[in-house]
Amino acid sequence: MTHRSAKIAAKAVEMSLRGEEFTVSDLARDESDPPSRQTIYRILDQLREDDWLVCEGDTWKPFVKPRMLADVDDDNDDTGRSIDLDW
Repeated sequence: MTHRSAKIAAKAVEMSLRGEEFTVSDLARDESDPPSRQTIYRILDQLREDDWLVCEGDTWKPFVKPRMLADVDDDNDDTGRSIDLDW
């Protein structure tokens, strides 16, 4: 059993990390028992408050956090910066 709201939140975060724009209908699509639209909007509002998403009209887009995380995995970073993770 999966928590419906958590599944929608994960789907929204995954799409934002991929740089995709989406609507509420996109999140509910292909779900056998999606939460109500009101619940989906509450989830998206929380992600917006946490700087994951921004809403423009009916379209939700990646905001600060997914952009920062997407930059971390960029293999073409020629700045010479590195992080030593060997402790």
